Amino acid sequence: MLLKGLEGIRVQGDPATEISDLAYDSRKVTPGALFFALPGEHVDGREFVREALDRGALAVAVPEGATTSGQAVFVEASDMRKTMAQTAARFFGDPSGELVLIGVTGTNGKTTFTYLMESILREAGFSPGVIGTVSYRYGEYARHPENTTPESVDLQRILREMVQSGVTHALLEVSSHGLDYHRVEACHFACAVFTMLGRDHLDHHGSMEAYFASKSRFFTEILPRSASKNRTAVLNRDDPYGRRLLDMSPVPVISVGSGEEADYRLESTRCDRDGISLGIRTPRGALQLRSPLLAAVNAMNILMAAATSDWLGLEAGAIVRGVEGAKRVPGRLDRIATDKGFLVLVDYAHTPDALDRMLASVRDLTPGRLITVFGCGGDRDRGKRPLMGRAAAQWSDLVLVTSDNPRSESPEDIIEEILEGVREEGVPACEPTEISETRPGSKVFSRVADRRQAIQLAVRMAKEGDTVVIAGKGHEEIQILGGERVPFKDSEEVVRALRGTGSRELAVG
Repeated sequence: MLLKGLEGIRVQGDPATEISDLAYDSRKVTPGALFFALPGEHVDGREFVREALDRGALAVAVPEGATTSGQAVFVEASDMRKTMAQTAARFFGDPSGELVLIGVTGTNGKTTFTYLMESILREAGFSPGVIGTVSYRYGEYARHPENTTPESVDLQRILREMVQSGVTHALLEVSSHGLDYHRVEACHFACAVFTMLGRDHLDHHGSMEAYFASKSRFFTEILPRSASKNRTAVLNRDDPYGRRLLDMSPVPVISVGSGEEADYRLESTRCDRDGISLGIRTPRGALQLRSPLLAAVNAMNILMAAATSDWLGLEAGAIVRGVEGAKRVPGRLDRIATDKGFLVLVDYAHTPDALDRMLASVRDLTPGRLITVFGCGGDRDRGKRPLMGRAAAQWSDLVLVTSDNPRSESPEDIIEEILEGVREEGVPACEPTEISETRPGSKVFSRVADRRQAIQLAVRMAKEGDTVVIAGKGHEEIQILGGERVPFKDSEEVVRALRGTGSRELAVG
């Protein structure tokens, strides 16, 4: 029986009923399926039980105490999402146990880490698969995700498909929502990686301590329960939350950082507009790496990938070639070089810490002016808006505050909250029509609510030696305006703006 031995469940009906599929969306129910009627923030799955039964579901899982009736098998579960995760793992035959599953969590750096690891593993002769923010991909298959970490049914299905396609190593971005909603609950991780923790998702978590508690479960509960041999945590000890995890982890730990105490140590970093050169110290000796990824902000991502690869026993040559072969990460300091001698970077930075660290590192690569275009998402943590404004004002010469995904909020109201931080830095305002006339060496900001117009203005102002940063949306291909999802991709808007000014892009990515 699929549910045998699971805690917190009560079955009403024939427990021997044979199930042919799993679903949590009534529209995707197939005949013979078990439907999970998940309670949600906006929609309650119990409202769709009748639709699921009409589509042929033979069993329905409902929250404990829910009213049930009819000929189907009903499963009452005290924790619906945990029950769904455990059931999905069983139904698909525990595919994570047939893979080397590496999970990475943290506020920033997850996506870049997976791209680096994917490149290194390929160089080492393995077949990697990736489940993350930009795409779910393996072999020739790729699709855009709905969530960074998919729901447990989707996750286990994808992992089984990976096994069947010959994937050897799976790289999984583990979000705090994925942890809170038990999406990775029944996965057998070989390695759990922690990048760093900064302010994000506080509209969901409420506080940094609650956010950290969510992330820490990955290391204190999920990884220790894994059936994988030699379970290991790779932790960034330069981050204060990473140092806390060092003391909390019940499994062996590998630490990375810039200090003498780190097992894998960053000894030297040299950055230019062509990439990064790193010197690192490993337990097996020194390693010199060269990456085409830009800016010092990527040094820790490269170090963590090298440490994880070394733990896997991969040869140094594969690590060197893999790091050098990871040419770009979509929407992460994604460069667009021009024939006018200035650089445009499209980046996903949408938190105060990410924006601050990214702009600080880009500042070091910019002989001319740093021009920053960014906004903040609506219906999300409002407290981070002035913090991001302050970071942009601190490092940039020209700041164009614009819309991100305003959702149901007024773009102008969001911009005004961002500008509280900009003004705290003492940066004066300037009308968009006058910003190109500002004196060299002066700092100004302007508000341009239309993101397309803001990008066009930034590109039009740029001169040789300048860097233009378009931050916040990165790889995203839509903009959410009210309830409408409008096609919009920053990199395409940059190319369109360049051509409109007579400039030509020399390379994208």
